[in-house]
Amino acid sequence: MDREQQILALIRQNPFISQIEIASAIGISRSAVAGYIAALTKKGTIRGRAYVTSDEQTVMCIGGANLDSKAASKMTIRLGSSNPVTVTESCGGVARNIADTLAGLSCKTALLTVVGDDKAGQWVLEETRKRGVDVSQTIVLQGENTGTYTALLDATGEMFLAFANMEIYDKCIPQLLMDKWSHIAASQLIIADTNLPADTLQELIERCKEEGITLFIDPVSSEKAKKLPQELHGVTAIFPNLEEACQLAGASVEIIDQDYDKLARAIQARGVKHVFITLGSTGVMYVGEEGEQLFPPIPTKVVEVTGAGDALVAGIAYGVMHQHTYMDACTYGLAASHITLQTDQSAASELTEERLLQTIQSITKGD
Repeated sequence: MDREQQILALIRQNPFISQIEIASAIGISRSAVAGYIAALTKKGTIRGRAYVTSDEQTVMCIGGANLDSKAASKMTIRLGSSNPVTVTESCGGVARNIADTLAGLSCKTALLTVVGDDKAGQWVLEETRKRGVDVSQTIVLQGENTGTYTALLDATGEMFLAFANMEIYDKCIPQLLMDKWSHIAASQLIIADTNLPADTLQELIERCKEEGITLFIDPVSSEKAKKLPQELHGVTAIFPNLEEACQLAGASVEIIDQDYDKLARAIQARGVKHVFITLGSTGVMYVGEEGEQLFPPIPTKVVEVTGAGDALVAGIAYGVMHQHTYMDACTYGLAASHITLQTDQSAASELTEERLLQTIQSITKGD
């Protein structure tokens, strides 16, 4: 084993090992160790403040992880009265859903979030872990309540009313992010949602810019998109829907007349390299360093739209992780969304790597 491999083996065992400890373990001088460390850092094999080795197959998802409840009314909803419903519970949260979906696509995935020391938090983490997501960096906050999202659906399946309790994410301060930075920086790709506070998002964007780390942002909602700083240099790709895109571009939905490319360019002007605007039945508008293109959707028999946007982000991330261009990766995103739309799950268990590649193949053949 050569010296670099010996040093990497020691660092993997203990990312916080000192250079003196390394020198003693392998029988060379501390200055020689410093030279090897500098070379490994320059090559990108080691990243971050601690000696954490980069893992070129890992996606770190940072943001929301909630307990989702859906109450589906069995008849027309009557206000001020008791309504018979069917209640289902599932794991939710944009970052968690994306991590879950990527794990289902055989990607090595980690989730950094905050949950309360309650049954909901335990359940969400355990279910996410079962899906193959590394939740070891998630922080359990004593005395806090795990985020919850409760939706009331009418008899047709459309949302009638929803309640969100997301105050716990205000606790995800920049210092918490920095405490975990060595683990974050060791990933090949970071995907963050705007459940994070504004100052935490700004810190994350700036650090990714400084260290050249690929960063995807999911705006979550037009209101939460307001948390993003005006300066978005450091954001590799962003995935707003039309309403969120208008918020980011400073435009009104009412005056947008299918000028989706102009809308995307306005967002790109804030510093984003790749902009993907999701347009429902119209498809996805891409504007970025690779050009411009409106991607039509794959014809789909829709069961439920919940989770389709998260699946799109996961599919594009999968494509990029497998060395495809961002424009080509958009097809992977559309295919992942297509599969998810045919289920009633936010993170569809049917969305496997095999199913995704089969769908891509069918699209390529024009089936």
